[in-house]
Amino acid sequence: MRTSHVTTLTTVALMALLVGCAGSTEPGGSDETSPSAAPSTTEAPAVPSVAETSFPGAPGDVTGEEVAVVADTDPRQVQVVTYGSSTCPVLPTAITWDDSTEVLSITLSGPELYDRPCTMDFVPTTSVVALPEDAPDAAGLTVEVAGRSLVVG
Repeated sequence: MRTSHVTTLTTVALMALLVGCAGSTEPGGSDETSPSAAPSTTEAPAVPSVAETSFPGAPGDVTGEEVAVVADTDPRQVQVVTYGSSTCPVLPTAITWDDSTEVLSITLSGPELYDRPCTMDFVPTTSVVALPEDAPDAAGLTVEVAGRSLVVG
């Protein structure tokens, strides 16, 4: 008789544990049905980027796995395509126009700007960057980025 009592108590305790965990989104997480639950976020920490916007993927005309710079639909913007971790994307952090050499320089971030581990995947990220006021329109510009000299087509 005592064995069935212990089995019943074990079953009840296990069910209570499962019910208590059913609403949790992650270990130590909060129940999403609770009105006071803070939303969970998986976004990468903010990097001081000069991009107006950044998004996963690359424009259809970009091939390969090296940094690329292409004209945007707005002639005063360029799209900078970089490759790296999806959780810690490589982003443009500075852009300068040198009037004497007629070269646009773009500086990119590195993984050291993130204060957490990054996934080891290798995916493209596109960042839309506005040109400095003194730079000409994007088409035909020479751009120095990541040790490469590219011409915007």
